[in-house]
Amino acid sequence: MSLALSIRGRRGAFQLQVDATLQPQGVTVLFGASGAGKSSLLRMVAGLDPCEGTIRFADQLWRSSGLSSHGKRNVDLAVWQRPIGMLFQQPTLFHHLTVQGNLNYVAKRRHSPAGQVEKVIEQTGIAPLLPRRVDSLSGGESQRVALARALLGTPRLLLLDEPLSALGEEHKRELLELIALAAQTVPVLYVTHNMAELLRLADQVWLMEQGRIITQAPAAQELSRLDGVLAQRADATALLAGEVGRYASEDHLQSIIVGNHTLWLPVSQRPAVGEAVRLRIAARDVSLCLSAPSDSSILNILPARVLDLRDVGPGQCLVQLGLAGQCILARISSRSARQLSLFPGTDLYAQIKAVALV
Repeated sequence: MSLALSIRGRRGAFQLQVDATLQPQGVTVLFGASGAGKSSLLRMVAGLDPCEGTIRFADQLWRSSGLSSHGKRNVDLAVWQRPIGMLFQQPTLFHHLTVQGNLNYVAKRRHSPAGQVEKVIEQTGIAPLLPRRVDSLSGGESQRVALARALLGTPRLLLLDEPLSALGEEHKRELLELIALAAQTVPVLYVTHNMAELLRLADQVWLMEQGRIITQAPAAQELSRLDGVLAQRADATALLAGEVGRYASEDHLQSIIVGNHTLWLPVSQRPAVGEAVRLRIAARDVSLCLSAPSDSSILNILPARVLDLRDVGPGQCLVQLGLAGQCILARISSRSARQLSLFPGTDLYAQIKAVALV
């Protein structure tokens, strides 16, 4: 169920021109600075704002300003005809209704199948909120209800526009978990300029600048690319895929297996053994040494190989490392890079503090 875009649009003096293809599963994060055109693009995909060009989802043509395969011109499906669910920065709920009333209205309008309301209530954990009026809900509770409404029409695509921007940290974590759960069954296009949200959710990344998609790539690949926008940031972070291993209860540490290597990190909740996970490793939390130290407090000391390196500002160097067939980054001083005589192909050890892993 891939989404293919080839569209152009204008809002005042701002011009948007996008050619992109959304992957048929997982979360694609549309990432860029404020004013890049992210929300405008999402609204055009939804049919809320006008555009020229073609929008196709799976086998359905949503928008075409040219001749379609059926010989029709100017195809333009209305919002309600597009099988989407939407969630915005501010939840769009009916304030004169209860939470249950909001769900019932959408279920009736979208012809939700039998049992769908109950399924969504359980999935989003909003059962205690059902009798309450919308104007009595907190921001996090309102967004939970808005997400439930978006899921009620059994959408084939979720469009989320910075849904966490007005929430506190606790509510952000809760909603991120719900979105990740929803993404297991329906593809998501998620707009944000928040790096933490990208790291938590993204399977794919679309990077947007001045109304154009400049990069479309798997998240792990793009995050570790030295000449990429994300690696140049001060908070550059790589993703490392692994599998949950044993839990060391005496030290309250969880092991994560990456290839033939084991990493340790403290956890507040123990995941199931064998569960696939991904670790976020900030480049600034990785140090390098040419031989494995035997008297270090750092638990994670892993053999790695330098794949590439480049200067990233006065006195700083970014090193791309190969580890168990994946890539991580290390941000070190240029002096350290010279003293270690680093070059592509150098075998060394990467040190990562357990408390720095997420």
